[in-house]
Amino acid sequence: MVITSGNEEDKGSQEKESKEETILAMLGIIGTILNLIVIIFVYIYTTL
Repeated sequence: MVITSGNEEDKGSQEKESKEETILAMLGIIGTILNLIVIIFVYIYTTL
């Protein structure tokens, strides 16, 4: 008799959450970089 505790399901959900967190972190970094670029362009445009 084999008793399974559902570790495979937990591992799958942890991998999914990890992938989602990675995607959200990348989107946050990309958004921050785009905001900095916009701020730089606006600063240059307003100082000319």
